[in-house]
Amino acid sequence: MNYSSLTYILLLPAIVLGYYALPARWRNAALLAVSLALYLLWWPAGIMVMAWVTMASYLGTRRITQQVDGSTGMLWFTIALTALPLIFFKYLQPLNDTITSWLHIEWFLNRHRWLIPVGLSFYTLQAIALVVDVYKKRIPSASSLVNHALFISFFPITSSGPIVRGGELLSQLEDRQRRFDPDLAWQGIRWLIWGMFMKVVVADSFALFVQAVEQRIDTQNGFTLFLSVLSYTIQLYADFAGYSLMALGTSALLGVRLKHNFWHPLFAVGIRDFWRRWHISLSTWLRDYIYIPLGGSRCSAWRTRLNVMATFIFSGLWHGAGLAYLLWGAMHGLWVVVERLVRFDRWPRHWVLRLPLGLMTFVFVAVLFMLFSHDTSTALHILGRIASGWDGFHLTVTQSVSTLSREWTMVTMFALMLAKEARDEWCPTLLSLHSLQVVFYACVVIVTLMFGVFDRSGSFIYMHF
Repeated sequence: MNYSSLTYILLLPAIVLGYYALPARWRNAALLAVSLALYLLWWPAGIMVMAWVTMASYLGTRRITQQVDGSTGMLWFTIALTALPLIFFKYLQPLNDTITSWLHIEWFLNRHRWLIPVGLSFYTLQAIALVVDVYKKRIPSASSLVNHALFISFFPITSSGPIVRGGELLSQLEDRQRRFDPDLAWQGIRWLIWGMFMKVVVADSFALFVQAVEQRIDTQNGFTLFLSVLSYTIQLYADFAGYSLMALGTSALLGVRLKHNFWHPLFAVGIRDFWRRWHISLSTWLRDYIYIPLGGSRCSAWRTRLNVMATFIFSGLWHGAGLAYLLWGAMHGLWVVVERLVRFDRWPRHWVLRLPLGLMTFVFVAVLFMLFSHDTSTALHILGRIASGWDGFHLTVTQSVSTLSREWTMVTMFALMLAKEARDEWCPTLLSLHSLQVVFYACVVIVTLMFGVFDRSGSFIYMHF
């Protein structure tokens, strides 16, 4: 089910009321049933893949806790079994296509096109982290299959994360004494409202502009294409961060506290700062399970740079199998290495430099995000058009008053989003009275109903990763 749809918003109160109406001992089982039912409605065939990941990680963690010699054999065997569906669905088909094009070999995979199950990349990393943490004795394994399965399939975070850890979510699921918390519920409602606004008002409005431009790339001037590149990054951010806020809000209504997955990345100054703010659950996962095990920064300077590059290349390949994703990860890693060499962290201390450095960061990130929506050759073609086809600061996509009105609405809603994030970033106590908050979020609901693009809010971009 689409979590930004009005159907889900109307169904959610019934789920929350039913959850708290049940005895505490039945709540996890009920949440598991709801999670599986919602996933079945969204992606029926994927339930078998989720079951594989769940059983592989559950049986593996149980076996790991029973062994006394501390050997790594069962750890690696469990990780391999858990990651097997991800490798098959996400990487085997592109590898097959590459081999076929190079060697002209026909084999059985050429007869099928395998679709990646929704959320596979997210809950697989989640399961792997749990296996490693149990092996390292950071947390105990789940006390029951129900709790473990709910940890993997918890419906607010199934399709697009955030990637939660066992110490963050499983420990709360193990606590049967979760009670309704009015303050947490009010926070959850605010997250839901703002997440919906970001998704259907900001992200989907920008999506209309980006789609209109990219339908006829060769007829657009450089200025229009440049705005489209920037707009796609804003669309991607509002789409993904909006989903993450809705996931946090839904979890909060169920008495579960999750950490923020974004913290105003549009204000980032430098790529290192960007990754401290963007997709935080993935950034910290990569740090803890890739970068640090490789040696982190506790080794020589050159080895540290190689560790940074390897971590970002893994990040690129996690997003997708292909040259574009590999290049995306490598370019981010290379820029982080450069920032370390020139000690870039010291530069933004001078407030005069923060704005131009922030704008430079945003443009760099936006150009690389083209590799998410285009193959390498198309992205280079667009960059060439931007460089050579600049004939003034006017849009070539606008064809009517209605589209012009949509573009002004898009800009206005983005300005509202940016103003709220500036308030949260630098003045969190401004307008923090409860009565003012009620008025503000009531107005956001009205604006969302008036300007939301509900007819195209069927999925989230990161579902495809």
